Amino acid sequence: MRQTPTIKETIWRVMVLAIVLMTATPSTAQKGNGKEGTLTGKMIDGTKEIFKDTENFIEHTLDEKDSLYVSPDLFNLTVMPQYSYCYEYYRFSAHDSEQSITLAPNNSNKVGLYLGWRWIFLGYSFDISGNSPQTDLNFSFYTAAVGIDLFYRKRSEGYRVRRLNGFYQDNNKELTDFNHRFDGLSVKQKGLNLYYIFNNKKFSYRAAYSHTTNQRISTGSFILGLTYNEQSFLFDHSKFDTPIREQIDNELKFENVRYKDFSINFGYSYNWVFAKDFLANISMTPAVGYKNTSLNLKSSKEFLSSINFDFITRAAVVYNNSRYYAGASLVAHTYSYNKSTFSILNGFGVINVYFGVNFWRRK
Repeated sequence: MRQTPTIKETIWRVMVLAIVLMTATPSTAQKGNGKEGTLTGKMIDGTKEIFKDTENFIEHTLDEKDSLYVSPDLFNLTVMPQYSYCYEYYRFSAHDSEQSITLAPNNSNKVGLYLGWRWIFLGYSFDISGNSPQTDLNFSFYTAAVGIDLFYRKRSEGYRVRRLNGFYQDNNKELTDFNHRFDGLSVKQKGLNLYYIFNNKKFSYRAAYSHTTNQRISTGSFILGLTYNEQSFLFDHSKFDTPIREQIDNELKFENVRYKDFSINFGYSYNWVFAKDFLANISMTPAVGYKNTSLNLKSSKEFLSSINFDFITRAAVVYNNSRYYAGASLVAHTYSYNKSTFSILNGFGVINVYFGVNFWRRK
């Protein structure tokens, strides 16, 4: 009887599969001469065997489906152009003075291209709206049971002051003239999302968000997720205009913050098949996490102040006839970081509109 692979073996197989797919070319199948050719041939044969074992493990352990509820995967490859409308904001709040500053860039219009092979997706997008340049990279691995998202985002300029609280003019009225450019903030974000679908044989998360399968009968599933998110802020308060710079509280005069977020989220997602080849999805997953600038817990008070609650919302409407698909999706996150003197609230959302084609039919 075949033994169930350990978690470590599973991770290793997934990594090997990704590496083989990205590095293998037709030329690697050529035979060499002599001892070098023999060694190369053995390495190729070993790689092929690992690849085949990994593929079989994913298909028969992580990607099993109830064909009454979810259609089987019919194609190996997909290409998907996508348009994205993105917004984000950062609110910095001082606890003692109750001052707060909300910064946000102009909303972005992006176009991107995503390529997928069965379970693996790579994507890159760029801004077409004339805003300040930013970087947005994504890598995803999706099966019926588990999913992994890796992402990296960077923006170094283009922020504007959108809202102020606790700042006043000479006549003691609250300052309202603040919608101006602020180039004193640079933000980097990178992270990993890992989730598990409980009802994975009947419910397809991929039908809503990677479009390689079709949901045939409406159903839902609970979802358990783990998230690692790292954010770093470079903040120069001296670049504010004079009224703000002169009044800003010392609590908000920090130069840089870097925190790591380890969180667990648990929620529910539902696929509604409202017509043939049409699907609507809604997913809501609250999250509780631990955030801090280091992993050393200096006191129980510091530990409690570093526990935060976030929320992840997803929604999608998709048409998919197996060969062609089109649709729209919404993804929204909130991240919060609290210290004894100040806090940072980050909101991020994106609306995607896309179409794509699946090809290279599977045997």
